[in-house]
Amino acid sequence: MNISELRAKKETLMNTMRNILDSATSNNRSLTTAEERDFDGLKVKVADIGATLDRASQLGEMRAEIERPIVSGPAPNGNGMNYVSRNIGPGEVRAYKPNEAIAEAPYVGPGIGAYVRGIVTGKWATPELRALAETSTPGSYLVPTPLANWLIDVMRNQTQVVRAGALTVPMETQTLKIARQLADVTAAWKAENAAISFSDANFETVTFTAQTLAAGSKISVEMIEDAILLDQVIGNSIGKSLALALDYAALYGAGYSSNQPLGIRNQSNVVVTDLGSAAGYTLTDFSKFSGAVSTLMGNNFPGPFAAIYSARTAGELDNLQDSLRQPLHQPDLVAAMHKYVSNQVPNNLTHGSANTASDAFVGQFDHCMIGMRTSMVMEISRTAADSTGSAFTNAQVWIRAYLRADVQLAHPRAFNVLSGIL
Repeated sequence: MNISELRAKKETLMNTMRNILDSATSNNRSLTTAEERDFDGLKVKVADIGATLDRASQLGEMRAEIERPIVSGPAPNGNGMNYVSRNIGPGEVRAYKPNEAIAEAPYVGPGIGAYVRGIVTGKWATPELRALAETSTPGSYLVPTPLANWLIDVMRNQTQVVRAGALTVPMETQTLKIARQLADVTAAWKAENAAISFSDANFETVTFTAQTLAAGSKISVEMIEDAILLDQVIGNSIGKSLALALDYAALYGAGYSSNQPLGIRNQSNVVVTDLGSAAGYTLTDFSKFSGAVSTLMGNNFPGPFAAIYSARTAGELDNLQDSLRQPLHQPDLVAAMHKYVSNQVPNNLTHGSANTASDAFVGQFDHCMIGMRTSMVMEISRTAADSTGSAFTNAQVWIRAYLRADVQLAHPRAFNVLSGIL
């Protein structure tokens, strides 16, 4: 029995209870024993249905919270998203901050789970979703653009380099040229009628070249038909897998020869601070992070600064103690720094004779730019196949998602990689 049927049944039972009371009142008498028994029995049934409806309402609120694509305003920690104006002039490119959504408006329709379930069962959440599915190639379905753009913002919310401050630059074509600064322009006082001393050329052009990042999943028909919270399972899991891969590419990407962006660690002119050339360095205080920030400030970057490191490093920093075995006080520069943990920062790097080293990325992350083709493509198929089987024979739905992105640094010296942390 669905929610509407439960509500109708509750209304019928309450009407019957009302009729029992009206009959006694109209005849100016009390309820008979039989009427009391019937009334009390109906009251119990109404209470049971009411409790079921309350649970359904709570589940709906929980699901709405889980499936909410992005918040309408900045969250207290600055990682919420605002929808911003798309009014830009010809030839201009908009860079989106972490709290600005790429989607042009909040997506309020059914989620990806409802779309997949409609394809499999024929039970559509809305006529609009059904109409969109009917325009796709039989057996293979494209996810509607508003939902695909919502998934981009879900992915951005889970990408640590974006949370740390990296800008997202939409790419309308495969490549996009931007200017970046190599060094500071110098100014000098001059005498009257004397020549101005100009700095050498301190700018260059870099080109975003979109690289393809893909993720896929195979889901049984039974799960699609029976499981609740399907939007969370599909949308968030695919978004998370893409976010993790984008994080790794932004930090450690090997470059176009490996079909990846070139990550911060491998870009020229990024500051790399070796903490121990022989066998790495064990953190005993926050001095290395204070030094990393002061180096960047010495490069004329005012902040705010952020750090991305592994969960192991986060635990080591959290466990630092003073001589009284109290948590070690963080210096002001370190305390002001936003800190993010990513499992894409490995703990098995080779550093000298050590093979258990890790890195910490300290920087002003709004100088990291992620060029992204503005559409994420998601395809759903009931007929796709590979060497291990097919969606048709296995009674599955195969989902493939891909986007195209690149990473460039507006100013490489805005980053300092602490290398060799044990």
